[in-house]
Amino acid sequence: MHKVNKPRTVALATLGVMVSSLLGGALVTPASANAKTWKKVTIGAGVVTGYGLLAGKGRVATLGAIATAGSYLKYRHDKKKEQRRAAWRRRHLRHHRRHHHVVHH
Repeated sequence: MHKVNKPRTVALATLGVMVSSLLGGALVTPASANAKTWKKVTIGAGVVTGYGLLAGKGRVATLGAIATAGSYLKYRHDKKKEQRRAAWRRRHLRHHRRHHHVVHH
């Protein structure tokens, strides 16, 4: 039996969680997950990809790259959605202020 390397175990566990949440996340995405969350997942998956490449672990690097790409796409999608909502809010507030101004005597 070989000795278990703690950083390797942590990296593999992190990768497992990211890949399963990414693949399962298409159907069940937490309501609180926003662009900021997906950015963090993308960075974490990128770190795992780098670990796999540096350690010569092809399978880890491949799964990390898939998780990186998927979470980056989700990040971009959510970022655009947040920007559209913010633009709508700005337009709505501007319209509301212009047409519903109350004059106090």
